[in-house]
Amino acid sequence: MGGGKETPRQKMIGMMYLVLTALLAMNVSKDILDAFVIINEGIEVTNKNFMSKNQFTYNLFEKAKANDPAKVKVFYDKAFRAKGLADNLYVHIEDLKRYLIARTSGFPSAEDVPAEADSLLLLKNVESKDNYDIPTNILIGSDPGNPKDGEHTAKELRGLIDGFSSDLLFLFDDPAERDNFKLGLNTDDFGVKNGVNESWETGNFDHIPLAAVVTALTKIQSDIRNAEADIIKALYRRISADDFKFDTLAAKVIPRSNYVIQGDSFIADVFVAAFSTTQDPRMRLAAEFNDTTGMPIFEDFESLDSSNISIKNGMARYAVAASSEGQQEWGGVIQIKAPDGTWASYNVPMQHYTVAKPALVVSPTAMNVFYRGLDNPVEVSVPGVPTEALEVSISNLVSKSGSNGIYKLQPGKGKDCVVSVSADINGKKQNFGKKEFRVKNVPDPKPFFGGKSGSMNIAKRDLLAAGGVIAKMEDFEFDLRFSIVSYQVSATIKGNVVEIPCKGPALSSDAKKVRAALKSGQKLYIEKIKAKGPDGLVRDLGTISLKLI
Repeated sequence: MGGGKETPRQKMIGMMYLVLTALLAMNVSKDILDAFVIINEGIEVTNKNFMSKNQFTYNLFEKAKANDPAKVKVFYDKAFRAKGLADNLYVHIEDLKRYLIARTSGFPSAEDVPAEADSLLLLKNVESKDNYDIPTNILIGSDPGNPKDGEHTAKELRGLIDGFSSDLLFLFDDPAERDNFKLGLNTDDFGVKNGVNESWETGNFDHIPLAAVVTALTKIQSDIRNAEADIIKALYRRISADDFKFDTLAAKVIPRSNYVIQGDSFIADVFVAAFSTTQDPRMRLAAEFNDTTGMPIFEDFESLDSSNISIKNGMARYAVAASSEGQQEWGGVIQIKAPDGTWASYNVPMQHYTVAKPALVVSPTAMNVFYRGLDNPVEVSVPGVPTEALEVSISNLVSKSGSNGIYKLQPGKGKDCVVSVSADINGKKQNFGKKEFRVKNVPDPKPFFGGKSGSMNIAKRDLLAAGGVIAKMEDFEFDLRFSIVSYQVSATIKGNVVEIPCKGPALSSDAKKVRAALKSGQKLYIEKIKAKGPDGLVRDLGTISLKLI
């Protein structure tokens, strides 16, 4: 049940579990059972922490895959395969714990516990924590020497754990690598005890009070998350295991822009990759360049021009006023100190940038279109002209607010808006042109119930916890709120199709009864979902289909 890598907290909890199990064997008072509740809750906190840490690793996989899909995909797929395996076994054990508590509390199953009494499925609220007859009968059966098989049994659990361990290890192709993993999910038999071979099933669950059984299962859940963490961390390390180490330095030039307005400044950052913020380079500008290669021509570094160059945080910056219109050239040499203390030189080939006269710039700050019914933010500027001097006119508007180049616009019914800009320059009105933008309605949001949308599976606890339907905008630039107007809840209950209308986002009392009556494998449909957005339009959001698992 244990083994592998464990945190100090896990080791402490494991030690306490063993001590309390020994005390139970000595028929210590029921107060000891309450101590199991404390240990169980402590392990549950550890499990939540494991899940958060594992999610952090999965987030790293997401970022790595976005940066280099071809390289990362194989490890990404294996990591999320591990997540699916761990989640499935974790949920199975959680359902098993709820089933044992429900049966010991007098209910046929966890699904038969009324929604308003769901808190009875928490170990601390169970009256019969010392009952060992029912858990033993369910998990082991009447013959400890031959534990029974089937649903909700210890033998079934042992098989699932063994299969989970095997599936995790076979995410790695190298047999030697698989042998090096210690997942901490040992299901070996306990060995001979009092002349009788004690199996893993009986050693863990035979004649053990409910409180200890539930705690043991929670500990197995902790081992599952620990094994999952070890596997995905090992997979993440494989992403960079074959990377080459850098052994070459090269000069890099990053201009702010190669197109500069007359009156503005040209700025470029020049650095040696990889660079160090604790070791500043030095740079000079060249006056001559090779016509073929574009490389600078010089005899002595110190004799080159150092004007318009500044050094900060390991980078050289070249900044010069853009006073002349047309194409401009520059380049030179950058040096960085080598490990032996000498200066290594790297050529900055001839660079080009263009200086142009002022031109109109109109930028919608959130998207490339305007949306009806929304305050669309827009910034209007003309380089070299103060924003307070600009005269901005816009067609097809319902409303316009703002000043000094920063506006919020609500477009009308037309298909586009035209932004025209002019200004009084030295007593003469100058037009800077116009820009056209498409006008669209706000797209439909996506409906969710219990965190699910579309056609999905849902756990009973998640279904019961859902308060109603919400509408979310996904991958949309604005933070919009849609209100649910109405929907219909339907399901097949005892062979009859039941349809319950709901007004607003929350479930009606009748809809809650339909939900509570659902059994595993049945479906709940949220249909005819209608939502109203900030533009005043009522949208039909379709159907959510949820299968109870």
